[in-house]
Amino acid sequence: MIAFLQGTVYDRGEGFIILFCHGVGYKVSLSGVLAQELRGEVSLYIHEVIREDSHELFGFSSMEALQFFWKLITVSGVGPKGAMKIVSAGSVPEVKGRIMAGDLDFLSHIPGIGKKTAQKIILELKGALAEEGTGVSVDADAVEALLGLGYSRRQAEEAIAGVKGETTEARIRGALQLLGKKS
Repeated sequence: MIAFLQGTVYDRGEGFIILFCHGVGYKVSLSGVLAQELRGEVSLYIHEVIREDSHELFGFSSMEALQFFWKLITVSGVGPKGAMKIVSAGSVPEVKGRIMAGDLDFLSHIPGIGKKTAQKIILELKGALAEEGTGVSVDADAVEALLGLGYSRRQAEEAIAGVKGETTEARIRGALQLLGKKS
């Protein structure tokens, strides 16, 4: 199983590069943006998919992105290409935060991800991502404070996930400002 490749970008196409490593050219599928950005000598974490009729390599610039990809492909109905699109929809912490906040609109606007698949992703990964301790987990005390102020759980979780702060109080203040702008 190929897990890591280091080589020179030999050529590129839409959503892939040809990576030249020790005399062999590997076609590695990447997000469209990453495929266009990579130049010269590169190192990529790889997920290899071997099927009866195909052999595909999916490349990621960080182990964090690869591990998130692995979580996504465990969800029924999400294949490697769909998972790649989800991982590429933003920074990994941002996409994880959107999933934890239950942002159905964000996921269902990713090409190839329908509403039902988005619901499955949220249902199956929300808890796993929160347990992971990614640093984007929703502050339960802050959410409870917003619930006490009359906001819905969804509004509270989305607002808290969308702000940064060292303390619970700072996150609550930031969330209130964010919610005030939406009104």
